[in-house]
Amino acid sequence: MNTKQLKEFVTFIPGINPTRVQHQFENEFIKFYDQLSFTEDYKHEKISAEDEIISTEQNNLALMVGDVVISNSLQCATMVSTKNAGKVLSLNFTKIEFNEEQLDKGYFLFLFNAYKNVKYQKEKKLQGSGSILRIPLHSLKEIVIPVIPIKEQRKIGTIYIKTLQLQSELSEYSKLLELFTNEILEKSVKGCY
Repeated sequence: MNTKQLKEFVTFIPGINPTRVQHQFENEFIKFYDQLSFTEDYKHEKISAEDEIISTEQNNLALMVGDVVISNSLQCATMVSTKNAGKVLSLNFTKIEFNEEQLDKGYFLFLFNAYKNVKYQKEKKLQGSGSILRIPLHSLKEIVIPVIPIKEQRKIGTIYIKTLQLQSELSEYSKLLELFTNEILEKSVKGCY
């Protein structure tokens, strides 16, 4: 199997310090991409690589739909949804810019979040003390991934994203079913006395 380092396909752009930006743009209200935003996007609510918008400005601070973001503390990646587009990336996150059409975004998400070999590499590169461990940018660049034809990457990426969407929908369905069942059971108990 052909393998290459991530740095051959992507560029890592670290988030910015919110305090510095607030001082620099005192009169403007800036919405930052935070952990809640990441969690919403990680649930993959109705996003797809086909709906992505490609940024033409290299130094644009705002995230766009379809941008891929890594949570530095969780060591997981997701795609930005329409709900969080326009937010500015904070220090806790790293944006991924894909250099060419040699690596599919969905395939990257699968590799980074679920592929056992990449998970193992990430665990080895963790640094820090206490409960918060992070992977330094230079280590992210050195992660080795399997390179397969782009057509196969797209298939794998699409299946991975659709599976995550289905899991999210099933989770929501499970919560609604539990609420519905509990409401009926409570009415039954109240009807008995």
